[in-house]
Amino acid sequence: MPLSGRDLISLAEYSREEIDLILDVAGDMAQSLVEHQAERPSFTPLDRILCTCFYEPSTRTRLSFTAAMLRLGGSVMCMQDPKASSVAKGESLQDTARIIGSYCDVIVIRHPESGSAQAAADATQTPVINAGDGTRNHPTQTLTDLFTIRRRLGKLTGLRVGLAGDLKYGRTVHSLAPVLAMYGNEITCIAPPQLAMPAASLDEVQELSGTRPQETDDLAGVLPELDVLYMTRIQRERFETPEEYERVRGVYVLTAEMMRQAREQMMVLHPLPRVDEIAEEVDADPRAAYFEQAAGGVPVRMALIALILGLVTEPGTGRHMGF
Repeated sequence: MPLSGRDLISLAEYSREEIDLILDVAGDMAQSLVEHQAERPSFTPLDRILCTCFYEPSTRTRLSFTAAMLRLGGSVMCMQDPKASSVAKGESLQDTARIIGSYCDVIVIRHPESGSAQAAADATQTPVINAGDGTRNHPTQTLTDLFTIRRRLGKLTGLRVGLAGDLKYGRTVHSLAPVLAMYGNEITCIAPPQLAMPAASLDEVQELSGTRPQETDDLAGVLPELDVLYMTRIQRERFETPEEYERVRGVYVLTAEMMRQAREQMMVLHPLPRVDEIAEEVDADPRAAYFEQAAGGVPVRMALIALILGLVTEPGTGRHMGF
């Protein structure tokens, strides 16, 4: 199941075996990073260029892709501000992708419109990785989530996972839920009615798992039953009016007191950035895994890039290059 030359627009296009491959190679990359930090050598220089093309703000995703390519020994070009590019002159996304694709070996794109990553991929022969398009997909965040769960809990199946917060607009949960269903997990959607998971996402989960997710607005009530709690921020930028946002702002705040009711071996994830939905006092709880989760984005994206560029074909095959 070679991934060389593949786009990653949605994980719906990838089999469970292919996802497992990415996670296995990510484990190799994580170990290589530990070894290299201890010994201080550099990775073998790589004559490959990655271009990050971001039409929306980003910190973790953009920087972790940059770090991943640099750790692999490659180079990075950035289009961080569309206003400083030909986009400001009216150039289409398709033309931008076609031109940038002629300059690099892989394109990483984030865009506010759903379907934009596929449109870019259709315009170029260069592999395209979706770093978030509209409210629908964020596949590399999902891979990072899975990587963190597997490292912490030792498995990806038979878990009860609670998705909490902005389930209407949050592309991280829209991307994660169907993959969790593919692996045979029980999903509980925790949100007020106005931020409920879209029916299309619920239908997709039911089709994959045979079971429709439970829906509730009671975080405290379901917390003791969860193996994984996936918190999300209320996305102010997605609301049409400030008043609509203010009505749901702070609807859920996870506190140290609430964590006393949670299972001893559960874990808390968050794609970050957080606003006020997880109190800072929770950071000291050993079940808080969101900073570990963010750090895991580098080896996961290293693995994905290496597989797409054909540098690695299976776990353990990159050792001759230093990773």
